[in-house]
Amino acid sequence: YDELEKGYTVLNTIFNAKVTLPFGFTYSFNIAPRYQWFYDRYFLSAELPNSDPSTRGVNRKSSKSFDWTLNNTLTWDKTFGDHRFTVTLVQEAEENRYWNDNIEARNITPTDVLGLHYISGLNKEQSSFWTSDTHSTAAAYLGRLFYSYKDRYMFTGTVRRDGYSAFGQNNPWATFWSVGGSWVFSEEKFMEGFDWLNTGKLRVSYGTNGNRSLKDTYLSLSNLKDGGVMGYWNNGSSDVVHALYVDRLGNPNLEWEKTTSWNVGVDFAVLDYRLTGSIEWYHKKTHDMIMGKRLPNFTGFSSITTNLGEVQNSGIEITLNSTNIERENFTWNTSLGFSYNKNKINHLYYEYDENGKEMDDTSNKWFIGKPIGEIWDFEVDGIWQLDEAAEAAKVGQKPGDPKVINHYTADDKADGTPVYNDNDKVFQGTTAPPIYWNMRNDFTFFKNWKFSFSMYSYMGHKSQAGYYLNGDNSGSMFTQTCNTFVKEYWTPENPTNEYGRLNAVGPNGATGVQKVYNRSFLRLDNISLGYTLPSEWTRKFAIDRIHLTAGINNVFTLDSWEYGDPETGGFANRQFQFGINVTL
Repeated sequence: YDELEKGYTVLNTIFNAKVTLPFGFTYSFNIAPRYQWFYDRYFLSAELPNSDPSTRGVNRKSSKSFDWTLNNTLTWDKTFGDHRFTVTLVQEAEENRYWNDNIEARNITPTDVLGLHYISGLNKEQSSFWTSDTHSTAAAYLGRLFYSYKDRYMFTGTVRRDGYSAFGQNNPWATFWSVGGSWVFSEEKFMEGFDWLNTGKLRVSYGTNGNRSLKDTYLSLSNLKDGGVMGYWNNGSSDVVHALYVDRLGNPNLEWEKTTSWNVGVDFAVLDYRLTGSIEWYHKKTHDMIMGKRLPNFTGFSSITTNLGEVQNSGIEITLNSTNIERENFTWNTSLGFSYNKNKINHLYYEYDENGKEMDDTSNKWFIGKPIGEIWDFEVDGIWQLDEAAEAAKVGQKPGDPKVINHYTADDKADGTPVYNDNDKVFQGTTAPPIYWNMRNDFTFFKNWKFSFSMYSYMGHKSQAGYYLNGDNSGSMFTQTCNTFVKEYWTPENPTNEYGRLNAVGPNGATGVQKVYNRSFLRLDNISLGYTLPSEWTRKFAIDRIHLTAGINNVFTLDSWEYGDPETGGFANRQFQFGINVTL
């Protein structure tokens, strides 16, 4: 009754050339074309018992892509005593083409016995056909100057000019630049007494870069869409036409999204290189963000993609690598990473109220001065109990339903009955974790045994969920005798304050209210063990090396989230791995 064929072919090629020229010049060339083919054919017969022929038939999908990148680089590198100069000039180009054809043939007559290989008898009204092709090009020019004095004081300046065909025809190009300097302070004479410091370098940079990620290659252009069949009266007779309409308003001024950033960092090695690491502080402002701006209804469009807003990110990143123990038959190394990031929205649409305050976008839950992903919603404060039935009834609820805080009372009814609307919503945290850290430990025993484990953690973020409402039967799961996972729910005999009754609902105006949960977690990500057989054993069989490995991924997590995996929100598999590596 069914048949499936899928295939994917990729052809990658890379051509390189490098030429050393007189006077310290070097020229290099690189081009990398790539072809890809994909097909997906699926057949489901209408002869399947209890089938509807209008939903059975053949799907045939085929796609092809061709893209290439090209790079020309000219470098001049020259040293004059303690002074070193490096000048780099780069020209880049790329092109991407994609073709996609789709056929969904339904209700094939007189028979679909030929499966994937016959679609001529399809019903045109019940079938569909479409194509999706894209084409984009890009180019860039770069110039970089590097200067070093005694390999102690270094300076880098870069200017880059980028162009991308997906932006508006008035602004396909943008210029980005950066300057940076570094100082190896450990080489200075005043550091000679600090024997515990092996190396120390201070880095400072400032510059701009761009983002060209667009969800649609043709986002800056107006789009024609099939308007279906329409009829109209023309001089006493009716005509039927197949209509087209514009469903997207083009923007010829759409331009690059830009980020300006400061970076200050320190690289170091101490205690005879037993501890190395870096500490970095950054401050970034992203402006001219590519986003949809609301339009008045009389324009015929709900929005236009344009450059608006400004988002600020600042934070710190720390990386440490240590050799804790180093003996002949035992070593222990540790690597640790930590990062903290704080972001906030500085501007959105540059629309201001009568008091001169820039307006928020409550529909997208974007607020000036708050992070992206800020939770702004009703606040749940427990569950209505039996002795609160009269109060619950005022807002259309009963015992077992969630109790929602009425933060704004000025608009309540005359008898004191709460009215729930946007005025009662409050800020309750962010969905983006501000803190991330990871740690890995590697051990070597008797030179042949290796053991390691790694863990990581995201901290400080929250999420919303409505599982506590126990609304499983809203899809008739229980009525149709389907199973769900074991869960707790409110009953008169179990007056919990954390979970609602079956099919619980919020108050009038907030019926589907969600609770906010802490999503911080620590995950033991991997445990692995390896053993290399002694060479005197393996060489007897003309084998240079045999290495055996065993490992577990996603060992366990520590968290307070009870609805699946705290990172994915759903399920996460635990994987067991065994391997053997043989070197002849």
